[in-house]
Amino acid sequence: MARKTKAEAEATRESILDAAESVFTDKGVARASLEEIARTAGVTRGAVYWHFRNKKDILDAMLNRVRGPLAEMLDESATSDDTLANLKHLCVVALSKLAEDEQYFRVYYILFHRNESDQALNKHLELADEGISFVTTLLSRPENRRQLRPDLSPELAAYLLHTQMLGLFFEWLANPERWPLASIAPILVETIFRGILSND
Repeated sequence: MARKTKAEAEATRESILDAAESVFTDKGVARASLEEIARTAGVTRGAVYWHFRNKKDILDAMLNRVRGPLAEMLDESATSDDTLANLKHLCVVALSKLAEDEQYFRVYYILFHRNESDQALNKHLELADEGISFVTTLLSRPENRRQLRPDLSPELAAYLLHTQMLGLFFEWLANPERWPLASIAPILVETIFRGILSND
């Protein structure tokens, strides 16, 4: 019986997150209310508060459930023999996932284009800091630093890579019909990496 109750609670939590995706997409994070999310999910407002303290908690949970597989790949890339090749592959996967995974698309559309709230903007900055710090650590390894352009520090190279990927996410989400992102992702990523790696 307890196991069933736990499963039901998890199902309710997932339905709240699904509803939040819908409401945030339609209204934006700032104008959405927890009451509207509850109504869309078919639950009470108390049920929403039982699972989440506020919209920031909901936004965090939405991002966590789509970032899980990529986070695992990040961890693997940090321990592999060829971290640069894995990092490049990860960038291609992220762009392809944006084009092919509807939930991933919705969550990042909310983050980049429906994020008038301080909660969403702060989350965006937090993710940016995490990403740049992680890539800086990878690029600082001696075997990787030797492959960077001599005028680029690992920090600057990580910042450049991050902003290039950020721009691709932002622009493509605004007009997804313009380019077949999944099929052009490899050449886009290859071109970005040519900009930060030495030609030697």
